[in-house]
Amino acid sequence: MKKLNILAISGAVACSLLSATAAAEVTANVGATSSYLWRGTSLSNDDAAVYGGVDYAHKSGAYIGLWQSTENVTGSSADGLETDGFTGSETDVYLGYGGEVGDFTYDVGYITYNYLQSEADVDFSEIYLSGGWKFVELFYANSSDVRIGNGKGSDYYSVTLTYDRYSFVYGDYSFDDGSADADYSHFDLSAALTDELSLTYSQNDITGDDDGRIVVSYTLEFGVK
Repeated sequence: MKKLNILAISGAVACSLLSATAAAEVTANVGATSSYLWRGTSLSNDDAAVYGGVDYAHKSGAYIGLWQSTENVTGSSADGLETDGFTGSETDVYLGYGGEVGDFTYDVGYITYNYLQSEADVDFSEIYLSGGWKFVELFYANSSDVRIGNGKGSDYYSVTLTYDRYSFVYGDYSFDDGSADADYSHFDLSAALTDELSLTYSQNDITGDDDGRIVVSYTLEFGVK
């Protein structure tokens, strides 16, 4: 999933794990990055971040997961995007359903973003869906409760092109804040140098300058028995 915690699995999921271990897969991931990059902005103020998560996937296509990362956003991101501010960690909980039909892939789900150390009410959620064909993927996410400025709500669209170990992402993020000041677009160009090490060049138009950022990330994935 996403973004890359030990998962406190609900009773229902725990029962399904016990009764259908062979029909399911539990994986975990842990990693570090030079900057927590999310939709073209740094949510760690361009400081390093560490992260980890656990995912449970059933053969039917249903999945559930939990992911956590350190974070540092106090009033605005490193790009100047104004927010309510938070520092500490981000904990994401998500569930969804995905699969493939021939060369086509699909995914639909729900995710909550939780900032447990924040004194402000900055938690929010999204519904998301994606569809792909071979090397192209379209993604859309909608939130009715994210807060930016005086407004609440957002829409995010992206298209991803993938070839071998390379990928290009173009995204557009708009907010229901009564003005277009917070809206922005971005692009990310990434290369998987190894199965664990990746390099990304990212640029957005929030600040109106031509400076981009280079992000190095190292992630380990492994099965959980």
